[in-house]
Amino acid sequence: MNDAFAHAGGTLPRRGESARWRQVALLGIAAAGGDRHARPPLASVLLSLDHPVEAGRVLSAAPDDDPWTRWWSVLAVGQGPGAVGLDDALAAARGVTPDGPDGREVARRLDDLAGELEALRGGHAPDARFALLGHRAQPARRVLLAGRSSAAFIADPSWDALSLVRLGPSDGPAMANSAHHRIDEVIGLVRQGQWGQGRSVAADDPSPADPAVMLDALRADAGERDRALASLADEVREERARLAERLEALDDEWGDIQAEKARLRTLAQGLLDRQRAGGVTPPSSAAEAADLLGLGPRPTPPEVERAWRREVACCHPDRVADLHPELQQRASDMTVALNQARDILLGRTAAPRTRR
Repeated sequence: MNDAFAHAGGTLPRRGESARWRQVALLGIAAAGGDRHARPPLASVLLSLDHPVEAGRVLSAAPDDDPWTRWWSVLAVGQGPGAVGLDDALAAARGVTPDGPDGREVARRLDDLAGELEALRGGHAPDARFALLGHRAQPARRVLLAGRSSAAFIADPSWDALSLVRLGPSDGPAMANSAHHRIDEVIGLVRQGQWGQGRSVAADDPSPADPAVMLDALRADAGERDRALASLADEVREERARLAERLEALDDEWGDIQAEKARLRTLAQGLLDRQRAGGVTPPSSAAEAADLLGLGPRPTPPEVERAWRREVACCHPDRVADLHPELQQRASDMTVALNQARDILLGRTAAPRTRR
């Protein structure tokens, strides 16, 4: 009978809170009936519901030779308030020689977790990769990350760093599938205000489990489960609609970027054409100054100011700051010449005298 409950409960956290509580009930029955191998998957589901204290109690009687007992035990410690004792638990688990496929898989995850923690602390961990899962602003700003190890991290973001608050609820191996970003790339996404996958971020301290929720899951009828599935389908449709809107907005932004690039190319070509036409030489007379600004022989001060603003707007160095250094220098030379022309025509600077 115990095998039937363990089989019905499964080995990985299911999608949806009500389904996970049903798993807790089924796996709990199997574990209470003497099936110690039901305890690691039971602990994994409890951790996915953010109940590390209860998961730790379950794991205290789990088989010591099961590699997954080591893995979930480390996560249970790290998921507690402040992740107190996480480093010691991780070091102890990594000190066990891996045996068999599961042992090697757990050893790989433990190594990945060590690198991810090092990266979050600002250390050198070039192989650490993350995914941004969620972002909340209140009551304290926090982000939820997933690591390649499949561990989740609740972190406190600053402008150039992410500080670990504690490990977060993990869905199991599936969390690692989207972990492709380096820590600096994740910091950049957070700095831009990105929300990642839009998942909710758990509180800084986990809450105790409520047995009533588990009992309700056992009593759930087929109609309630169907309603939950229908609600989930609605959420998926809404999320797809939001993604479609975001994609459309990104297409518009991309069009604006291409238009700006074309404008900069036109500006750069104009600077090159003017340079090839004879270079940029500051004017030495009022006639040269008027010609440079495209004015007649006796321009009025307002005409000079308007012409100067028009020409400077086309070649100010700030507008070519991201282009080739040669173009930046030519823009700077042209701006100096235009300023000299304006000053000569407005009488601020006397035209240089030509030696005879």
